[in-house]
Amino acid sequence: MEKAHLYEALYLVNHGIDEAVRGVQRLKKSPKLFMETYHKSMAGLERRRSIINLQFMLEMRKLEEDDESRFEEEFNVWLSDEPLTNDEICQLMRTVERERKLEGKPPLVQFLPRSKRAKKTPKKTEGVHSSRKLNGPMPSAPGVENTGREDAHA
Repeated sequence: MEKAHLYEALYLVNHGIDEAVRGVQRLKKSPKLFMETYHKSMAGLERRRSIINLQFMLEMRKLEEDDESRFEEEFNVWLSDEPLTNDEICQLMRTVERERKLEGKPPLVQFLPRSKRAKKTPKKTEGVHSSRKLNGPMPSAPGVENTGREDAHA
């Protein structure tokens, strides 16, 4: 899961609040008329910043813990010396496809419903015949002349 854009958004919020704080600090230089407004504004901005940051971090912690457990399982599967079963391969591919779909990427594989899957029947090869004669000369390739004698023992 790509998360950089979320952290970038939080950075922009914090940067915007920094800009607002600097603007309010400039108001501090004005007459005493703005002192109460100044202190309320500063406290309000910093309070909102802390609420946004705290909520973001709590949500990200949940996401990171979920990712950690999911990737721990995946990591352990890939480290195993045992070959993956068909079900494990299918599960991993479904996970990959789910992530790709969330990211807006096209699928790499397509899973067919059981009703549309082709029935595998082994092909029987009854009597494989060769076009070559057992006791005769090799047939020549098209466009190639045969310069040897037909019967070498005659």
